[in-house]
Amino acid sequence: MTHRIVGILFLMMAISAVKAQPLSEEALKQQPVFTSLEEALQNPEQVYRLKLKFKADSMPEEVFQLTNLQELTAARCKMNVLNQNIGKLTHLEYLNVMGNHLVRLPESIGNLIHLKTLVICRNLIEALPESIGNLKKLTYIDAWENPLYVFPESITELQHTLKTIDLRQIDLHNDELDRMEAQLPYTDIKYTSTCDCHDNRNK
Repeated sequence: MTHRIVGILFLMMAISAVKAQPLSEEALKQQPVFTSLEEALQNPEQVYRLKLKFKADSMPEEVFQLTNLQELTAARCKMNVLNQNIGKLTHLEYLNVMGNHLVRLPESIGNLIHLKTLVICRNLIEALPESIGNLKKLTYIDAWENPLYVFPESITELQHTLKTIDLRQIDLHNDELDRMEAQLPYTDIKYTSTCDCHDNRNK
């Protein structure tokens, strides 16, 4: 009887592990985009795509119950803080928090090991967290119009996987840009050339 119980428990754990896997790109496209948090919480394990509109200092705590989320958009919500609990959404592949009042990203963002796209444009972010180097699947960062002039050393871990980082509308000086290009030699760093702040490089 004991062996039978152990076998059943093992089977349940195996089934749970299978369910916990992120959906494929094609399967994800077939999922609905929830725009109501109340509706999403009725079947939280079935919510993979969420696009919220709210006005608050931070994201509603209930969002972090949706642990199967793969796409999350919370743009122009007047957020001042991105909660550390964002790190609980470990299946996220796409995160869009553009147009808020964020000054930093939490270190827990390094838990989002499936993240491919990070959209943080039009915020007040001065630096990326050191944990950004954990995001080995990250291919695109949209960070334009932030006061972002320095990358953390850990970003060199992404030099072979990060294809593009958009830093347009950021007044970068030559030495700042040179440092970034040295850290990410294979990444397309998009920037805005202004007056005599840059040499004649064009991108």
